[in-house]
Amino acid sequence: MSRPQRQSRAHLASAISHAAVLTSAPDLPYPSDPRQASALLHIRPSHHPDGNDHDLAAYLESAWRKLHTRSRRPLRCPRCHAGGTRYDGVDGSGLPQFFCDHCQRRFNRVTDTPMARLKSPDKILAYFHLISQPISVAECARQLDIRHETVLNWSLQTRLWLLTLDPTGSWELRVRLGVRYAVVPGSAPERPIGPTQGCRCELVKGEGASRRDADNMPLLMRVCPLCERARSIANG
Repeated sequence: MSRPQRQSRAHLASAISHAAVLTSAPDLPYPSDPRQASALLHIRPSHHPDGNDHDLAAYLESAWRKLHTRSRRPLRCPRCHAGGTRYDGVDGSGLPQFFCDHCQRRFNRVTDTPMARLKSPDKILAYFHLISQPISVAECARQLDIRHETVLNWSLQTRLWLLTLDPTGSWELRVRLGVRYAVVPGSAPERPIGPTQGCRCELVKGEGASRRDADNMPLLMRVCPLCERARSIANG
């Protein structure tokens, strides 16, 4: 094993050890639901000099502005998916709203998206520049002067939104802030499938090291936003 591989393996082992200390429900055995025994960690080194993924931030900013465009062009109803909609003035936030003749409901472009009803939306653009950085939830909350719970909610909703924007999941995998990892046995399959339909959880591999180099040592699994949402709902 090369020196970089040994260093990567040691780094991963250290992170796993740290996760074992922070696990919230270690009595839940794999594979019943390892996503319950998880910790907020930042174990992957950033590939960007300043720790900020500028492409991800730009992608999110562009999508956010499209949601908040002032265009009056009608779109399909997000609830019943009917095409018979028409412009119906602006809502309380100043966004164009539309009326669906089929289900008789009003909506805007944000309606029924993961980004609807977010608190402190005026700070969301600044948040997009922190979402890829190796900082804690508490540090993000301090920088933006928002609550810890708000950061966690924004992280989950943004990750879910990224999956709707890009079903391949490549953009969502670039999120680091607020992502949860679960400790699983080294004997786990390459892609553990969780109880959530469409589960996208993935095992974390050390940089430059083969997964099987771990010799069945415990590994970390990146909990996908779909399983994270199910976990949040189950916990009330």
